[in-house]
Amino acid sequence: MEVKEGYKQTEIGPIPNDWELKKFGEISWVNQGLQIAIAKRLKRPNQNSKVYITIEYLNQGKNVEYIDSYTNSVVCDENDVLMTRTGNTGIVVTGYEGVFHNNFFKINFDRKKLDKNYLL
Repeated sequence: MEVKEGYKQTEIGPIPNDWELKKFGEISWVNQGLQIAIAKRLKRPNQNSKVYITIEYLNQGKNVEYIDSYTNSVVCDENDVLMTRTGNTGIVVTGYEGVFHNNFFKINFDRKKLDKNYLL
């Protein structure tokens, strides 16, 4: 089978010459979010708080909650990719900034090897 100019034949079919085949685990890794008891969630932000990203927050966005006790591993910004792991499993979102709930995985990826839009 002849391959179009600018493409190469691989085990999954033709791909652009400048692409490489990589397994997902070779260019990405995931980490789970943080579970905070409802009683410890803040209704108003303070100096150290961040928005607490939950499925309810994504669905409604009205009742914003904040948390002020977290590690950097559970903080995301608008360029990160989150995927739900429970409830509405497999929903992929981006464009949010805050601390993500443990119902999410953050999909960390090598930004030099993978375009976020392709991942989405």
